[in-house]
Amino acid sequence: MNRNDFKQLLKRYVAGTATDEEKALIDHWYDLLYNDSLTALSEVELNAIEQEMWDSIEQEAQLAKEPISHQKTPVGRMIFRWAAAAAALTAIAFGVYSLFSPAQPSVAYKQGKEQNKLTEVANTSSATKEVQLEDGTLIRLQPAARLAYPNHFTADKREVYLDGEAFFNVAKDPAKPFLVHSGNLVTQVLGTSFTIKPDKETNQVIVSVKTGRVAVFEDTKKITLNNEQKKNNGIIITPNQKVVYDEETRHFTTSLVENPEPVLTDEGSNIAPFSFSFEEANLSTVLETLSKFYGIDILVENENIYQCRFTGNITTQSLYEKLSAICQATNHQYEIKGTKILIKGRGCN
Repeated sequence: MNRNDFKQLLKRYVAGTATDEEKALIDHWYDLLYNDSLTALSEVELNAIEQEMWDSIEQEAQLAKEPISHQKTPVGRMIFRWAAAAAALTAIAFGVYSLFSPAQPSVAYKQGKEQNKLTEVANTSSATKEVQLEDGTLIRLQPAARLAYPNHFTADKREVYLDGEAFFNVAKDPAKPFLVHSGNLVTQVLGTSFTIKPDKETNQVIVSVKTGRVAVFEDTKKITLNNEQKKNNGIIITPNQKVVYDEETRHFTTSLVENPEPVLTDEGSNIAPFSFSFEEANLSTVLETLSKFYGIDILVENENIYQCRFTGNITTQSLYEKLSAICQATNHQYEIKGTKILIKGRGCN
């Protein structure tokens, strides 16, 4: 966005012809400046802006060794105030626009979009943007994310391209696998919900699953694999699991998500309710209940651990808080081993 673009945007805003998205952007710029429109600036505020602008101009002029003449006539002062305010707003506008506008998409994304002649939606706002595809799939784009998709899917698959972070709640259709291309990765599902989150600072892509199963593998159209690599290409993850793909080393690492949630059924509801109020219950029963509720394997390093007993109500705690309470009460420790949890200790006789 250059100065002329910004000027035209302000004209549309004043004339009432700006889009809702443009209005929201202008309102956000105003909020950043003084939490109000420019017409409400006080005398003190205008003086402060004027002084800041003159200081900046004088510094530039001093470097160029050019004299600066301050115009102090009433008309000149008023014009300068508005010019200074507009300049300050413009500077903020450029920063905000850069913050919320998607960066240049990856080469893989642009190629996929152009070669397949796909429709694009970009989230230029500071809030999540929802997109619903023709099959009923719901996608929540995070700020600065882009999605390229066909208006109509083919008969045998549903294929989209993503640049940025997004949550997918894919409509179930076993006859048409759903494929998400993100950089050099492909995420394939039949009907499930998951999140794809790239981390450009670490050159990693994180895929985490909320429901169902997801296969994550390298895109053989972008990366050449030998026969052995093709046999071992990718990872399958299930609810409360995530995979981190390092784009430099091309290595997949699986683990549990930061905050595991109760497993959901295909219909999106919780599995049959479990009671987390225990009275002298064997740890075998307690751990089996947790395992089923969160869909996570919980192992013990010593079979005697199952003989220990636990009393307490841990209904409202998160999974890791539940485990901490159990381990503290029974003098054990737990460790996260990849996508499983290991309970360590001597156990009970």
